[in-house]
Amino acid sequence: EPDEESDEESDEEPDEEPDEEDASVSASGSGDASAEMFAGTALPHEFGNGDPRCAWRYDMRPRTAGAYSVHVKLLTYNGFADFDLEKCNVEQQPVPGGGGDDIEPLEEMNRRRVAELASRNNWTHARGVSGFKMYDPNDACCEACTRARGCRAWTTPGSRHYDHCQLYFDRVEDDLDFADRRTGHFLGRGRSYTFTKQTFERRRRLRERRLAVAPDEIEKGWGPDLFEEAVHGTSRSEPTAYFLGCGWSSLMSFESPCHDPSDDMVHGSGARVDVGSPPPPGPVPPGEEKSEEAERRPCTLEDERVSNSFAGRWVQYPFPDDETCSALVQDRKTKADFRDFRAEYLDDEPPLCWHRDDISRHANTCVEPGCQWVLNHRWKTSLRKQDRWYGRWEQYGCNVMDVSTADLQKCVDERRISKIEVRGASIAEILDGYMIQRTHGIKFVKDKNNTLTAILDTLSLPHLLWHNSVAKQRSLFEDSSQFPPVPPTVEHYWVSGFYLTSEREPHTYVDRSLQFSRLAEDILGERGYRPINVLGPTAAFAYDTDGQADGLHISGPPAKVAVQKFFHHLCRDVLA
Repeated sequence: EPDEESDEESDEEPDEEPDEEDASVSASGSGDASAEMFAGTALPHEFGNGDPRCAWRYDMRPRTAGAYSVHVKLLTYNGFADFDLEKCNVEQQPVPGGGGDDIEPLEEMNRRRVAELASRNNWTHARGVSGFKMYDPNDACCEACTRARGCRAWTTPGSRHYDHCQLYFDRVEDDLDFADRRTGHFLGRGRSYTFTKQTFERRRRLRERRLAVAPDEIEKGWGPDLFEEAVHGTSRSEPTAYFLGCGWSSLMSFESPCHDPSDDMVHGSGARVDVGSPPPPGPVPPGEEKSEEAERRPCTLEDERVSNSFAGRWVQYPFPDDETCSALVQDRKTKADFRDFRAEYLDDEPPLCWHRDDISRHANTCVEPGCQWVLNHRWKTSLRKQDRWYGRWEQYGCNVMDVSTADLQKCVDERRISKIEVRGASIAEILDGYMIQRTHGIKFVKDKNNTLTAILDTLSLPHLLWHNSVAKQRSLFEDSSQFPPVPPTVEHYWVSGFYLTSEREPHTYVDRSLQFSRLAEDILGERGYRPINVLGPTAAFAYDTDGQADGLHISGPPAKVAVQKFFHHLCRDVLA
């Protein structure tokens, strides 16, 4: 039975958010469904009546009898915290003599620059930070300084070859996150305090894990241009979010990193709960109080609202036999630059064949330095063992229909569709790989008169989370030059944020993914943009089919759901 993760977000957005929990609930069962998976965010539970116990709650209604396994993982603290990059007070301070290709003289001049800045401001203590992936050192170093208690200022690059940043403090005693309170000493590279060199026994004895420095073996991208763009700035001095989970993080070495990929598991994870047949009665989740006839109604755009993100669950069915579907092999027939496993789908096959997958072949390759270490040091569910997987995301209260190649051709002809576009950045590339597969062989209308263009748009949402405050993003969504009203000749669908289980870049959390999806829904909906909600479907696979194990680029079954929903809404009136 697939051990599944669940993280479910509160509808409220408090200023100070408690630790987000990633819980997973899955079961093996009898009957038509062989497994059932629920995924979402566990919420804090208060027992009341003076009971001091602390617990996490995840509401679910099992429909399959069997043994359910439960897994809960930490994700974020104060994940809705907003930020103002202007408060970083960034100032350019290029290293003099830049422009040459020789790194060593530039590094020496940079060391002097860093030391002079500390001396001028009487900062008597400084330390370097070597992050895992700092795609934007300015943003990442400012974030590191803001999180480090007592940090006054920062520079990038730092004074050593492997230091992306240098953090400054008035005194060493002010560097509270750098202290080992058991011994009274301050940690540093000289003490070999790294997450690869500590022994298991040593790790378990550390009651207060603090700073760990990234190993120098992880290759960093250094060049003369880094010194030409040297800057310094200050702490933002405002509340910040904290990523608490294990896995990919731009500041993986900076926080309290995981020394074992299950360090972020909540006590009690892995418990198994037997559910008899029929399942015990319980509260009915919103949307489930429907008759069987209502449950078969086609889903509408109202069902795609952010408030309905977790109104469904994954159901795994017996794998189709060879008489129903072709062999499960890598697709090498449709032209698409697809970096992950993608099962071949023949145009004349039933659409159910498209949902088959080999989960074990997803997210096994790296394209960036250092990724291999994460790939080999990751937590995953038993889904990873399934090389013949067939399942469906099933919405409560309605049905998302499957569209065959013949159905899609009929839809294209009757709606006079001339083009289907997939827009966005890296996640759009994943969706486009499946879109190309499903539209292979489809003949679009060539006559441009009175035709329709259909767009599936990810809005490049992870990049928006990374760089934009809530106020800035609201302003961009409200700017009609950036997001003009959708004309009658276009149907423009936007894809909600994925369920993120990482901190691939600063500020890129599941909390903000939900928050920005709400912003898009509230503002863009008035101009004719139509939602495709995949926040819930991606939660279940966020640790198993995420490219490079980065907790963000989730391919496989959840990405197929986005394309399936797109065709459902595009063609529903024609095919219903």
